[in-house]
Amino acid sequence: MAEQKDYITYVHEVYDYLHTIPELGFEEYKTSAFILSELKKCGFRDEDIVSGIAGTGILVTIDSGKPGPVLALRADIDALEFIINGERKIIHACGHDGHISMLLVAAREIKNRGLVKAGRLKILFQPAEEKLFGALKVIESGVLNDVEEMVGMHLRPKQDCRLGKAIPAMYHNASCIMHFSIKGKTAHGSKPHLGVNVADALSLSTQAVNMIRVNPAIPSSVKVTNVKIPGETYNNIPEEAFMALDLRSESNEEIEHMKELVVRAVTKACEAVGAEATLTFNSGVPAAEFDDDMIKLAEETILDVFGEHGSIGIFKNSGGEDFHYYTQKLHCKTTYMGLGADAVPGFHNPNVVIDTKALEYGVQIWCRLVEKRMHD
Repeated sequence: MAEQKDYITYVHEVYDYLHTIPELGFEEYKTSAFILSELKKCGFRDEDIVSGIAGTGILVTIDSGKPGPVLALRADIDALEFIINGERKIIHACGHDGHISMLLVAAREIKNRGLVKAGRLKILFQPAEEKLFGALKVIESGVLNDVEEMVGMHLRPKQDCRLGKAIPAMYHNASCIMHFSIKGKTAHGSKPHLGVNVADALSLSTQAVNMIRVNPAIPSSVKVTNVKIPGETYNNIPEEAFMALDLRSESNEEIEHMKELVVRAVTKACEAVGAEATLTFNSGVPAAEFDDDMIKLAEETILDVFGEHGSIGIFKNSGGEDFHYYTQKLHCKTTYMGLGADAVPGFHNPNVVIDTKALEYGVQIWCRLVEKRMHD
């Protein structure tokens, strides 16, 4: 597919094919095999490529052989699961097929045009972003230990950023999911005084969570998102329950404080009715923390590609992204760009469609960014 094609034709062909083979995180076997095959068709040598990272990830390196920055570019490669009319379907509903296409084609163009004139460029195709810990698994592999700078990019829906424009820095929130197991004591419904009702504990815990107060100057939210009591016997006092919560904040410090408040609220509320709450799961992703110079590089790149009105500036997004683990764990300088694609009705909707003209722009942005940063 890669040979003798201009980048515009190539990026559309890659996207059209990838859209037909969506796979879940850590199961991207067809996707990974395709990327590997195309990289080799583009002329990358076996010694330039590391495959099987975190199972399905791929890293390709372009080394100028000269001193300079070690820059990494990243695309995520997994899709999403939906239940539609009772049937399980895997769909590329978050644009990751577009991300792969733009970066894969850019890799060919960067190589063929000789844009890496100083330093080393590492191009990463990362698995399992939707699981929110694919980046952690890549970091654990050690293949990025030498990275000094890193840039990610995500296509954007119509309401965020229009086609022909881009965002130099998308600030995602820190987000966290917490699970609690709540234990009470069963009894017959006619003798509630002999039991400890976990339904009461759930109700009181929810109210306690809703009463949590944090610094109003930092946009944050905490809410109960799921409660379950197993079984279908409705004339007894239930003794076991499950509760899940979603936490979000623009501040990594604030979300840690919120976690402490949640544990206290749920455990104390349960104790008030004689139940016991145990935290069983506590996981999430950090908030974005970007480097000013990397934001400036992204901004200048966008203006070079789109002209003086091409950037809409910094954008804040309440969603989460595991890309920000690279900043936190590798201590490298980062930014995360947004690219207008007029996606409707929105990502994570199984019916989402993008304007594929954005793919061409994405290739141009990646190439120009490398050209600007890795010159002699």
